[in-house]
Amino acid sequence: MDIISAVASVNAIIIALLLINKKGKNVSNKILIAWTFNFALHFSILFLASRAILLQPVNWGFILGIVLVAHTPFLFLYTKSLTQRNFKPDFKNLSYFGFVLIYIATFIPNLMLSQEARMELVYNKQNMDYHTFVPMITLLFCQVYFLIRTIILLINHQHRIKSEFSYEESINLAWIKHIVYGFAFIIVISFIAYGLVSAQIISIYQMDSSIIVVNMILFFYIAYRGYNQRTVYLTKEKPESGQTEIQAGENIDVPKESVADANLSEKDPRMEELISLMKKEKLYLDPELNVGDLANKLGIHSHQLSKMVNSQLNRNFFEFINEYRVEEFKKLATDPKNKHISILGLAMDAGFNSKATFNRIFKSTTGLTPSDFRAGFKF
Repeated sequence: MDIISAVASVNAIIIALLLINKKGKNVSNKILIAWTFNFALHFSILFLASRAILLQPVNWGFILGIVLVAHTPFLFLYTKSLTQRNFKPDFKNLSYFGFVLIYIATFIPNLMLSQEARMELVYNKQNMDYHTFVPMITLLFCQVYFLIRTIILLINHQHRIKSEFSYEESINLAWIKHIVYGFAFIIVISFIAYGLVSAQIISIYQMDSSIIVVNMILFFYIAYRGYNQRTVYLTKEKPESGQTEIQAGENIDVPKESVADANLSEKDPRMEELISLMKKEKLYLDPELNVGDLANKLGIHSHQLSKMVNSQLNRNFFEFINEYRVEEFKKLATDPKNKHISILGLAMDAGFNSKATFNRIFKSTTGLTPSDFRAGFKF
């Protein structure tokens, strides 16, 4: 198992070098590079400890604890860099790694023990005294704390992008939830394995091997998805003078009506211009249309446009654009000229870029599945 761990460490270093040489690196990529090196050290420790290279196994165990503590702050910081516009790795953000110092402080009583006493704690886990208990609780608290904060970041992000983007694919970061679940799974199996070792049902080697394998699987998933993750916020925006930023999802409770039936005479003239622009130029056919693109066409700030759509149509930007796409699909699907084109093909022609998103939006908008809708027309 130590050889497999060493190979995984080498692979992690190679992946880090690939990320370093990646074109157009952003802050998120740089955080991922540092995190990848942390994984490389993590995987190498089993090999180094088993052969007592440089340090004794118990000292490598101390370093392993530091590496484990750092994983979830890396996850949180990486997620924050993707979900926050103009993110900077300033002192406040880097201070999250202060948990590493807290862990080290809790481990000091353990370091003051004799080598024999520390070996006894590692290999004879019949009783868990404070030398072992306090560092473990610190590690557990750090992991749970940052996993919860990461989930909160993702929930807020997935709500916010619907006020700025007309699509979700590749920017909703749903895959990071899988990372959170992966770390949560590792926490659970670690405690189960620790209990089995304490009961002398399995050996500490078996425990370390099973946990390291799960960590390897999780790492390669992180590396693959992280390498292919696109930047969410491509442009830097500043509010115009006299304007304040509008909170994502801000809404005014007004009756919801279709865009086509909206009474434009009672609305902001800019809304009339917006509706006219959408009808004439069919901007919704762009599958990656965002609020900034549309705001530039109107010559207003993106926050103004988002607020205008929310307050006057009781919709977020995502719903506003995709409603046009649904109507476009209806026109295409009921045109005899298109009877040979598949439903997915028509959805793509209407501006959608995901089958799952199209099916969900169409069903929520019309109450029918796309197949049921098309089956109602006989050519």
